[in-house]
Amino acid sequence: MKKLIIFLLIITLPGCSAAEENYIGKVWQSEKKVWIDPEFGHEITQWTSDKYNNWHLYFNVESFIDENNAIIYSDRTGSVNLFKLNLLTGTLTQLTNHSTDVSGAAWHYPKLKKIWYEINNSIRVLNYETLEDNLVLQDSTADLKSFTITCDGKYLIYSVNKNPGFSANNSTGPFAIMRMNLQTKEIKQISPDYGFSINHLQASPTDSTMIIYSWQHQYREGGPGIVGNTPIRFWWIKVDGSDGGPIGPQEFGIHRTHEFWFYDGSRIGYSARYIFGSNTGKQFLGSCKPDGSDNYMFEVPVGPAHSQVFKDNKHWVADQNNGMILTMWTFDRDKVLREEKLFRHNSSWGEQPTHPHPHFSPDGKYVLFSTDRTSKPQVYTVKVNIEK
Repeated sequence: MKKLIIFLLIITLPGCSAAEENYIGKVWQSEKKVWIDPEFGHEITQWTSDKYNNWHLYFNVESFIDENNAIIYSDRTGSVNLFKLNLLTGTLTQLTNHSTDVSGAAWHYPKLKKIWYEINNSIRVLNYETLEDNLVLQDSTADLKSFTITCDGKYLIYSVNKNPGFSANNSTGPFAIMRMNLQTKEIKQISPDYGFSINHLQASPTDSTMIIYSWQHQYREGGPGIVGNTPIRFWWIKVDGSDGGPIGPQEFGIHRTHEFWFYDGSRIGYSARYIFGSNTGKQFLGSCKPDGSDNYMFEVPVGPAHSQVFKDNKHWVADQNNGMILTMWTFDRDKVLREEKLFRHNSSWGEQPTHPHPHFSPDGKYVLFSTDRTSKPQVYTVKVNIEK
């Protein structure tokens, strides 16, 4: 009889033990610490425990579910999984329970109540209200580089290295952009085969036909893939593959990076710096329309900063002074109206979980960020007054 019961449990929960299944939905008690920063005077909250590595989603992916909840990563169960952080109670609700690490690649639409995430070169989708979790894509023949979901929830758009076994230390490829219909599961290549790595795919938040992506590069000699700066960083493509191209022009000598959509889909934001020529060393935050027109920049010492613009299109948050001080600017196109230093986070700028990746909360009351200032990456907020 006991053997029969064990067998039934196994077939009911394929690929997962009964004990593992029980962790999904587990509520972890608050670990928050609150203080007033003596340097800049803002209220700072550390939400997660120094015993674990904890961080939130990448800066160009919406981390907030609503005004009071955000999605974060944590390795508190031994491997990296997804959790929901409640910013009222401080509690953490476990959303996944994989035995291998969930990767940093994810895409999230609060209106759809779902987050798509990558694990083991496959893509899964989690409904964080019902906790239903399903496999979307698994392709062992190609190396998944980046992915996004169209704002209507209809298509998965992803980039691949079609020849990942060629060499780990040289240009591989070809690289291509693929489209999967999430209902029919039909897959189609929508780009030509490219000779450069394709990364940072981002669907427009308002136009279901528009995708932007980056010509990716490596800074370090000997690193995998294509080494060196790119002549044009931003590109776009139609979801049906009928049109696309560079988002330019990109001024000679300048390197643009860390692109992202404004919330209303009206513009693309980025950070930029001159890497050669007479303006070498100058740094900017900038913005253009999706077709590359109406470009403007304002000079601030942000380096290759991660940044985000609040939904009012008037407040910009990024890291300045060698990436150590989280700062908010009130701006009007290329004019800075006000600068407010928020917190000296002192990130090591090591692996991605240590990077601040700032996010405005939907109500503009907080900026969510991560830093390893206490040796392990942790999740923080700084309280701001967006009305100033």
